[in-house]
Amino acid sequence: MDMDAPGLTEILSKYALDPPWIVAVLALGLLYARGVSRGASYARRPHPLRFQFAFYGGLLLVLVAALSPIEYWGNTLLWVNFLGFLILTMIAAPLLVLGAPLTLAFRASGPGGRRRLRWLYRRSPFSLLTHPIFTWLFFAVLTYAWQFTALTELAANNAYLRDVQLLTLLFASVLFWIPALQVDPVRWRLGYPLRFLYVLLEMAHKALFGGMFLSLNTPFHEELAANLPAWAPSPMTDQRIAIVILWIGGSLLFLVALGYVLRQWLAFEARNSHRIDRKLALQRAAERERRRALDRVFQKEV
Repeated sequence: MDMDAPGLTEILSKYALDPPWIVAVLALGLLYARGVSRGASYARRPHPLRFQFAFYGGLLLVLVAALSPIEYWGNTLLWVNFLGFLILTMIAAPLLVLGAPLTLAFRASGPGGRRRLRWLYRRSPFSLLTHPIFTWLFFAVLTYAWQFTALTELAANNAYLRDVQLLTLLFASVLFWIPALQVDPVRWRLGYPLRFLYVLLEMAHKALFGGMFLSLNTPFHEELAANLPAWAPSPMTDQRIAIVILWIGGSLLFLVALGYVLRQWLAFEARNSHRIDRKLALQRAAERERRRALDRVFQKEV
């Protein structure tokens, strides 16, 4: 490595101070906290702690992706850029969804507020945005456009476009994870087999593109490759590390998501089996009681 390579102190000292992101994340955090407080009063039970930890963890990771040294060095090194994408789309977004913000909004609202929320999420725009076919295609197309086209280099050289890039990636990722995790009440609810297939197809899609780009022998982001600092890895090494981060890291996180869906599926089947067994047991008990009653009638002396 070149002697001019930055040390750890210099690496960690580089961060992006972007007030809109700070204000937005703080506003969402305070709004969520207010909802937790109001929900405990209206619903007479607190919003589960696991939901709160998930949501605030997601907000923290949004700040990491948008403001930390990952954001600064991501405009120089492709592998750091893709690491930020992975954090934002595959960790922060599902954690925000697991925070169940819509459920919290219902708990924190009075009867009138709940009617308005129900009316809103059943309307056409929201229904379309949360339709599984739209969310899958939107996520697949948008992540490809921002990661594997010239838009990547344009965003790296323009702070405003970079903000648009991160914001749209976060938005598309949240939409993608809503049908997959189904924590909140939405109009389109997939059965467990379809939810499993929904995540599995996106995992296969990302793996296909990862393998395709990993096999390339020339940089697909020529401008970033040409402007790499002397201390950085070679352009092809930088590119291959970036693809491996998205491919391997993304696949592992998709496997975690598949495990989550499978666990819920098995729990659902266990509950359903228990209900069926209980119903059959009640029917058998009722049949035995009916037979005993008939036996008493026929055995009664005249």
